[in-house]
Amino acid sequence: MDFDDVYIRLRKGNALLFGSDSPCLCGLMSALKASSRRTVVLWALEGAKFPARALREYFGEDDRFAGAVEMGRMWAEGRVKMPAARRAILGVHAAARETSDPAAVALCRAVGQACSAVHSPRHAPGLAIYELTALVRMRPRGWEREVEDKLGQYSELLDRAAEEASAPRSWAHFLS
Repeated sequence: MDFDDVYIRLRKGNALLFGSDSPCLCGLMSALKASSRRTVVLWALEGAKFPARALREYFGEDDRFAGAVEMGRMWAEGRVKMPAARRAILGVHAAARETSDPAAVALCRAVGQACSAVHSPRHAPGLAIYELTALVRMRPRGWEREVEDKLGQYSELLDRAAEEASAPRSWAHFLS
């Protein structure tokens, strides 16, 4: 797998180590673009659960992260309006400013971007971009295999989200 751009960003000291144009993300980005909006929303919200759980290591039992994911799901289902979901998402971004740990910051941003996919599917790639950055930050050596595994998990999750998106469920009017 091609990680040349990641190595370059690491050497430069960039905060973000992946981008939507990263060669290792090309397959995922193409699959997300080809997917329905509902599929992308479900993929992002389900994918946000891992970084939300991982943030317990940095913030303890802080419920902002799981709460934002749940609020995003309720927004997608039309059970809450955007202002309530936005407050929860902004709380996650505020948590990113409360820490100086680059992995924790990236995990916060991953959750925030994933939850924002309900608003616009353009936010969904942020889940992968930030979560993969966090994986590298947490494991400065030997991260390549873990990133490859995570990319495989994203692909499997997208397949499951596509199945779930076609099943009957309640959707907000803007996703109907």
